[in-house]
Amino acid sequence: MHKQQTIRPRFTGLTLVAALSIAISGCVATGHEIVQNRAVVPPGAVAKVRAVCPEGKKVLGGGFDLEIPEDLRVYASDPTDSQGNILNNGWRVMVRNEGRTARQATAIAVCAKAH
Repeated sequence: MHKQQTIRPRFTGLTLVAALSIAISGCVATGHEIVQNRAVVPPGAVAKVRAVCPEGKKVLGGGFDLEIPEDLRVYASDPTDSQGNILNNGWRVMVRNEGRTARQATAIAVCAKAH
């Protein structure tokens, strides 16, 4: 089982490769935090890794981090449920490990309260 981690607002050194801002028209976003979830992807496997926002917070954007980018192919990085439905509480990344060794893929979500 993978444990999701919350990173408090500060420079983390992570690059959000694919960021998508979801408009919160007429609202104020406060208390942002970065949440990440890491999974180990076996050779030849496809994995869907999802970072979920804490209760009461919405996703504002997100991205991913790959252990060895040459081995992992990214098929999707978005706030969906893999069925084409947009979700407002997390970020998903879908990867395939084309290498010969298990590799880590991390989904990253930027979350905040919307008032």
